[in-house]
Amino acid sequence: MEKMLLQWLSEQTSNVYWLADHLTFKQAVANNSGIVFDGTQVVFHGETFAPVMALSPWLVPVSDMVSDIDYECLQQGIFLSCSCPSTELLSHLQSLLIAALEGEEVLFRFYDRQVIVPMLERMDEIEKNQFLGKINQLVVFDSHEKNRLVSFTNTSDAQFTAKKTTWWVIKRHHLEAHENLPLVQANLESWLWRHFPKVMNEYLIQGRDIASMLAPSLSVPEQTLTYRVLSAAIVAVVGAEQLTQPSMIEFLRDYNNEEAQLALHALTRQFELRG
Repeated sequence: MEKMLLQWLSEQTSNVYWLADHLTFKQAVANNSGIVFDGTQVVFHGETFAPVMALSPWLVPVSDMVSDIDYECLQQGIFLSCSCPSTELLSHLQSLLIAALEGEEVLFRFYDRQVIVPMLERMDEIEKNQFLGKINQLVVFDSHEKNRLVSFTNTSDAQFTAKKTTWWVIKRHHLEAHENLPLVQANLESWLWRHFPKVMNEYLIQGRDIASMLAPSLSVPEQTLTYRVLSAAIVAVVGAEQLTQPSMIEFLRDYNNEEAQLALHALTRQFELRG
């Protein structure tokens, strides 16, 4: 796998960047003795993202930095080749952060390879070229098939100008026909262990089955996935009876159509304020 990536990098004649989520970037910096790579740029920006800046992905120019990062860490990110200046690429990426989904504006986690690879595979040629915009080629390791280096190439010669307002529309066919609830449940459990380890340890000591606790809320019909994820998190942290409290009802209504990670971050803040 490493040879495949190094070969691709050696064949590039344009600028190459590494797009990594906040956890992967943090790991990469740790591998580099705590030193941030030259030219690194934060992707989140503006008042909308001020409360969640700590969760921002990062854009890193690829040069000698590749040899300074653990390979397992490197393959968690996304590689982008681009002929334009990094400022133009960053503007394009920032224009994708908020997308339209069924009439609502949502945070679009295109910087997560588990999100974007399946979506790119479902897009038609025009949609793929529009999404890539300033990007010549997007290369990533398929998280489901670790030996597969996946490449998406921009085949359009049209001039692309970064948009200033919400323009990308997530269409129904971009999404999976059926939700992968076991994966959602596993990710939620990981989040709970990361943010509420004391609560989770108590359940472990009591011998309670966490999966059985989360499953009923995650399986509720006719609710958005974010609503169900938040409900399951509330049940796990403070108990099912809290779902009927006015403050929680209002919170669920306010974040019902937000991206799940953003909503969970807001929920953490809600619990912190409650003490």
